[in-house]
Amino acid sequence: MSTLWNTRYEELTEFIKEKPQVVIKEDSVSIDEAVRQDFYKKFNSTRSSFLAEYYSDWLDEAQFLSTKYSRVEGALRQRLQLESILMPVSLRRFLSDPINEVTRELFDPLFELLQEKIEPEEFEIKAHENLRDSFRKLYQTGYINWFVLSLMEKIEPEAIFSVPLPEPSSKQIIKHRDEVREHVPTPSPTRTLGFGVERREIVSVPDFIVHSARLGKYVAFRTSLGKAIWKASYYSENRNWFSIADMIDSYGVSELQPDLLLYIGDNLEDLSLVADAEEFCRPDMVVFFTDQLTGERYLINKKMDDVRMAHEILKPAKGSAVIAKDHLPPEAIKDLDRHTEVIHFGFNNLKWEIMLHLLEV
Repeated sequence: MSTLWNTRYEELTEFIKEKPQVVIKEDSVSIDEAVRQDFYKKFNSTRSSFLAEYYSDWLDEAQFLSTKYSRVEGALRQRLQLESILMPVSLRRFLSDPINEVTRELFDPLFELLQEKIEPEEFEIKAHENLRDSFRKLYQTGYINWFVLSLMEKIEPEAIFSVPLPEPSSKQIIKHRDEVREHVPTPSPTRTLGFGVERREIVSVPDFIVHSARLGKYVAFRTSLGKAIWKASYYSENRNWFSIADMIDSYGVSELQPDLLLYIGDNLEDLSLVADAEEFCRPDMVVFFTDQLTGERYLINKKMDDVRMAHEILKPAKGSAVIAKDHLPPEAIKDLDRHTEVIHFGFNNLKWEIMLHLLEV
């Protein structure tokens, strides 16, 4: 049965047959400038029709997220006089124009189809794999970033700070002696808000710290926690610290994957360090996000396993929160610690009071 994208694809192939200026072979592609604009108009129409045919609901959700994110980013830029908000380029493109960003995933597969490297059935398989993987990752991370900025807005930030950690070269990392301890700078005012990128880092520090007028305290945010490889020279005596060696002895080698760590304190300097190669600072709250796009059961179950493990190991002072798109099945949340709050959130503004109450108690 002919589908919308098949129809557009047939129009594209007919165009190629009629235009000798377009030569697409298995090992080469040549598109004359005189017909290039018309070619890509039909090429892009084919990609767009595939998306519209199979992913219209996801595109609607992504567009709604984009609108929500743009509003809160604009509000915080103005409130804190921010010059930039840093994140991976692909995520920035997705939050600015989700349709254009996910359409990029079809560029290579469609050319492979035109070059007859793959059959139409193979194209569909590859296209769906690329789109689902990219869509889920970008939407999930985009939602988390929206949530973080929205939470920051709700606690009424008066000032923003970052820890100006040096970025050593690969040569410096290789030559670093194990007995040398890294000085962790004091947080300083900034006009750049940068989200964490999961990676190996010399020590783990907050993405950013704000002073909250609502809480009357400093709040440090850390997303995408990586693995620290160096030892810090100082640990705040006003915070509780867990020995990573003891954590491994007690729980084995566990890959902790909290989506968001929150640290709250009266003194800015106490919030400089999240973890180094030896110690992990006990968080005030750990926040997890279930799959915000599809809500598939196996993803929910895996996330709940992560929640149980991280809550037990990190023992957050104010408990843990699970931000869910929909109501979770009873079997998924059974045996959760009583200090783990499951909030069926989505974009419901009424749910913010629950989250804020957890921070204030």
